[in-house]
Amino acid sequence: MKLPICISILAFAASAHADDASKRRVSMSDAIELAQSKNPDLAAAKDAVNSAEAHRAGLSAKRLPQLSVETNVNIFYEPYKLDFGGTLFTLYEQVTTVSGARISQPLTGLAYLSELVGAANHEAKAVRADYDRARLDSAYNTADAFLRVLEARAAADVARRSVADIASELDQALKLRQADTLTNIDVLRLQSRRAAADQAAVRADTTSQVAIAQLAVTIGLREGEPLDLIDDLPATPPPLAMTLEQAQSRALTARPELRAAGERIAAARDLVISRRDEYLPDLHAVAVYSHNTGVQPFQPANAGFLGLQLSWNVWDWGARHAAVQEAESTQTRAHLTANALADHVRFDVRRRWLEAKATFDNLASAQTQLQSAEEAFRLQRVKFDAAAATTTDVLDAETDVARARLQSALARYDYYLDLVALARAVGDIPSVK
Repeated sequence: MKLPICISILAFAASAHADDASKRRVSMSDAIELAQSKNPDLAAAKDAVNSAEAHRAGLSAKRLPQLSVETNVNIFYEPYKLDFGGTLFTLYEQVTTVSGARISQPLTGLAYLSELVGAANHEAKAVRADYDRARLDSAYNTADAFLRVLEARAAADVARRSVADIASELDQALKLRQADTLTNIDVLRLQSRRAAADQAAVRADTTSQVAIAQLAVTIGLREGEPLDLIDDLPATPPPLAMTLEQAQSRALTARPELRAAGERIAAARDLVISRRDEYLPDLHAVAVYSHNTGVQPFQPANAGFLGLQLSWNVWDWGARHAAVQEAESTQTRAHLTANALADHVRFDVRRRWLEAKATFDNLASAQTQLQSAEEAFRLQRVKFDAAAATTTDVLDAETDVARARLQSALARYDYYLDLVALARAVGDIPSVK
């Protein structure tokens, strides 16, 4: 019976090795880089930038001379001839054509168009800032999901280690029961705790698997794509690299939301000016060339002229005034939004910085707690092996050491999660450097 069992174990190990080989190995920086190229939200934000640039280019082109060409062909029942003193004159043939080319250059409208172009240019810069914000959000979400996978994986490791510890204690309890040192109640308590530990390990493994699937979707990979995460974060987390004041100052210059708000203020200002320019007359310089057939000699075959074209919308029942008011309201909202946003950014940085500092300060306490709990657990196991401690003593010690292991692992990853959140608040893409 041993040979088939060995063969099955080897086959399972080979299958597990093949599965591991098929997984995509990624570090946190690799995951962020993948998200920057595959995340669909970023693709949509990039398309919005292209759309804004195209809109700006279209408005800018309207300031240049516009060339239009038109041809009309008329087919009559018959030529139109007029008898004049006994002589027939053909006013037009059965087929006539009128072809023309027109060049129009706006003059007074250049001011209006220039303001529109300026507004579109600022809006394009704002959309580019929105794209930078989308990049930051994608990097932050990816780093956050990556760290939560590592955190879930660490919790699963702690759970499995607890299973192994309790299993070892249960084996020793069975030996002590055979020697009548322990009772059946002691064995049953350990068996119950072993079952509870198995359940906790299963839940922890499931949480880890769900976190990996969430990371794949966050990056923009296909759902369920296997990933092998590399924990290349420093084992000893570094302290905060910036003071609170430095972080807030950095955020006020680096946050793309603030850049976008400033550009939208400028765009609203240009739009107000352009709406007011619509009150002025619209003057164009015009050059026209026409070619006619079938109407000679009463119309020239070729003709052309240069001139000015003036139009003025004198009365429109307040439509232009309403447009000016709408633009002014947009400008007011843009100012209010920008002013409030700056305060929100400062508060966001303050909150994230204080949270990261508190988490970093707790790292040493978590390590001390772990060392103390490990030593207490070791001593209790020595006493338990010698039948000098009860199952209650060893189970309490195991509970304490499992909690300390989990707190120590989570404290490290919680600090990195806070660093990632602080980097987003400041306006930087997270990095493990």
